[in-house]
Amino acid sequence: MTKIKVFKNILIVFTTIIFLIIIWISFDLINETSPKQIEIDFANKSDIISGYGTLIGGVLSFLSILFVILSLLEQRQQILRNEELVRTENQKELLDKLKLLNTFLKSMIDGIIEQGTVMEKYYLEEQTQPSKMNRMYFLVNRNFARAVEMDSLSIYNGIKFYLKDDPDWEKTFLNLFTLIDFYKEGIEELRAKYTSQINYKVEEQRKIGSAFLKLMNMCASMIDDYKIANPDNYMSLPWAKLVNQFTGEYYEYLQECEDNDEATDFRVISNDILIEFLRVSMEFRNTIGYDIFGSRNIVSFVADLRKQINEIEIHCKYYAKDIEEQYNSYFSPENDSLDKLKKIKIKIETIVT
Repeated sequence: MTKIKVFKNILIVFTTIIFLIIIWISFDLINETSPKQIEIDFANKSDIISGYGTLIGGVLSFLSILFVILSLLEQRQQILRNEELVRTENQKELLDKLKLLNTFLKSMIDGIIEQGTVMEKYYLEEQTQPSKMNRMYFLVNRNFARAVEMDSLSIYNGIKFYLKDDPDWEKTFLNLFTLIDFYKEGIEELRAKYTSQINYKVEEQRKIGSAFLKLMNMCASMIDDYKIANPDNYMSLPWAKLVNQFTGEYYEYLQECEDNDEATDFRVISNDILIEFLRVSMEFRNTIGYDIFGSRNIVSFVADLRKQINEIEIHCKYYAKDIEEQYNSYFSPENDSLDKLKKIKIKIETIVT
């Protein structure tokens, strides 16, 4: 029971007693029998009525003052109740926002882990098969942006109120939005770099594809020149035979990729076809020398082409290494940044459940 209620009850009892006393006195004065129970020293009837009126007026004035005080106290109590209601509603609103934030955090953490799984698969493929068009997709998760757009002051007040016993509550708030901003911007930067890398790789592979087409035309022209110069036995001549075998192996590999619905892997061409062509070419150069139909140009072109493929692979491996480092630092299931975010989520989850 509140102090105001106690005071109100006391006032009611006191008022009742006063009224009973007034009734008792009034009854005694009206009867004026002797001996009187209450002895009042009045000279006559007029004095009795005047004194009685003064007594009643004083008592009623005193009671009115008490009731005014009671009214003020009740108004104060109503103000306090209204303030408590507003405070309760504000606390409920803060709790609802923390519940929403907790939902966003769960989605973000799951998204980070899933994105890490995609990254791990990608960089492993890129390291082992850098000439292939390996792909890394990005999850569409707008909860990072939604969390950033939340009323940070409300989140601050919510954490401050519900974690007031935690000496690190303010650090928890700062780390929360620092990590959310970091992952939001980090994924956007990762996507931008990946897009740049893919564009680079597509353009370089397009150039290599065009170079192979030019190489095949050079080989066809060389064999045609041999056929014109030696129509009867041109395919038995070393350079013509080597170039013809080389083009046949190249087109055979392309057909194999088409049959298996696989993308062309320039590393396979470089390591299995080009390098063998260069090895035999060096033997011919040391024994019979170059011919007059362009073998030297073809050998030089093949060597440059293999160098270009190797440069692209080195670039892709460096990029894959960078992705691996980002994965280990920020996207693996047990990295420090993600672990901090998980601990913050546990704190907020403890509040809202």
